[in-house]
Amino acid sequence: MSLPCTRKANESQPRQRLGAAVSVGVALATLALASSAQAQMNGTVSPAGPGAIRFCVDEANPLAPTDRAVAQAAAAKAGVQAVVVSYNSSGAVTDSDGDDAKIDPAKLYAKMAKTCDLIMGVPVVADQPSVPSGFTATPTYLRTGFVMVTTGGPIGSFATMAKRGDIGVDYLTVPINYFDDATVHAEHVYYSNPEALAALLKGEVHAAMLWQPWLVQEEAAHPHGLRTSQINMPDAAWGVVAFYTPQAAGQARIFNQGLVRLRQTGQLKMLVAPYQAAGE
Repeated sequence: MSLPCTRKANESQPRQRLGAAVSVGVALATLALASSAQAQMNGTVSPAGPGAIRFCVDEANPLAPTDRAVAQAAAAKAGVQAVVVSYNSSGAVTDSDGDDAKIDPAKLYAKMAKTCDLIMGVPVVADQPSVPSGFTATPTYLRTGFVMVTTGGPIGSFATMAKRGDIGVDYLTVPINYFDDATVHAEHVYYSNPEALAALLKGEVHAAMLWQPWLVQEEAAHPHGLRTSQINMPDAAWGVVAFYTPQAAGQARIFNQGLVRLRQTGQLKMLVAPYQAAGE
């Protein structure tokens, strides 16, 4: 359902505005990454020796297949073994009212760093990544972000789309910040990407602004023949990196070398499609 601009009784406030520079913690919450306490590690992982790198890949992240492929290919290019540690963080930690999904990214990463050398699939705002204390980010290996989506109608600028009709948006994502006094009439806020997409497919809104990795996953499972375009607005473009601690700096350096070789050979572009390879 579309949310009103005022608070409903006994409900959390759906109209909370995010800051322009959205923290990684909020971004991960939006993508359904959850508490490390609920992450389920699969199997026993041997300590990585000099010829292996351990990669954490979250199966709840729509980018998981791409993260796994990039990790394995980069390691192979660098001549080392990739040990992929799969976990699923789809369960969320809620506040005392059970309303809002919340995580502590520092604790989440610290937990994963005890098991893995590199934490794959971390989205960061392009050109201004926010990295938790004690961690370093690898170079970006793919570029994605928020996209404008229609069922086939032409896509123009955000201002143009707001003039044409209503726009659906997930209330915990960056695009909710784009609406101002001149465009708020077109804003229809939903609790999730699936609800915003459902509204678009039903014709309740003219367009929707959605997180591309989620949309790619959804379209692969349920093709709708949608038209999409990158949004040329602040913080709409995101990069995806891996995080690591100082203890894993050596493994990160090897991974980075593998990324360079993948980019040089054109393999990275194929591995991350339909997303854009970093450096293109």
